[in-house]
Amino acid sequence: MSRILIIEAQGKIRRLLVSILKREGFEICKGIGWDGASKACEKDTYDLIMVDLDAKPPNDYDILGEIKLSNSGAEIVAIASRSRHDANRMNNYGVYDCLYKPFRQNEVIDLVKKALEKKKLADKVRNLEQIIDN
Repeated sequence: MSRILIIEAQGKIRRLLVSILKREGFEICKGIGWDGASKACEKDTYDLIMVDLDAKPPNDYDILGEIKLSNSGAEIVAIASRSRHDANRMNNYGVYDCLYKPFRQNEVIDLVKKALEKKKLADKVRNLEQIIDN
């Protein structure tokens, strides 16, 4: 089962995302605010990390770099309003895609499924490369 971490400053949105994904059968490990984000990423490994970029964390987009360092195999989905969206910066940090606010339930589900499928395929390729190298 895929492990998902949701980093969202607004409790209401965080609970909504957790609820949507749990109803679809996803394993949501945590829904946290910015306070515990770095610690959670260092402590555990996740398949998908959803990150709210509208909350303006202390180090802004740099949190994406920290996430990639501690969870290099994880796919990252940014959560942002269109006005705050910076595709180039997100791309530089390896963000898979962006979920725009306000979002619909089916958008969340579709994006999560696609991101996890990409992760699964990347893991298979990595495993095949290791077999070939040995």
